[in-house]
Amino acid sequence: MTNDQERDFQLRPYEAAHAESVLALNAACQPEVGSLDNEKLDRFADWAPYFKVVEADGALVAFLIGLTEEAPYESPNFGWFVNKVDSFAYIDRIAVAEQARGAGIGPLLYQDFEQWAISASKKSLCAEVNVEPPNPRSLRFHEIYGFEALEEFEPTGSADYRVVMLAKNVS
Repeated sequence: MTNDQERDFQLRPYEAAHAESVLALNAACQPEVGSLDNEKLDRFADWAPYFKVVEADGALVAFLIGLTEEAPYESPNFGWFVNKVDSFAYIDRIAVAEQARGAGIGPLLYQDFEQWAISASKKSLCAEVNVEPPNPRSLRFHEIYGFEALEEFEPTGSADYRVVMLAKNVS
């Protein structure tokens, strides 16, 4: 994206009209993000106190879904944080279109989410990143953004899928 396009980013709350684009972008970003279908997307829309999209030139180019420890989410990764971290804002997933990567959208979403978490009196931002299959770009991003590794975790009990649990203090 050009510098002109960077200035045209529109950060907006998720609306049902974004569903098709969110599902398509999520699918394009696998395996870096988990699968997402209409039912799960509807649940996130109900549960997520933070669910924002980024548009550029009228097209959805990114989104971030953020939950807190109160969410009734039955993900093993989320459950790990519920059991080990007090008062947190959890990044369930962030997806950025390939053509928009490197344009500052990830930092834009993370900074906005961090400000939201602080205003919600959360103590930590939490996320996990795949180490198997590897996602080195995301690991670098989180390290630069100040996240610290807490533990590696195999949510399914299989070494074929392993994540590193990350947190950043924001209080």
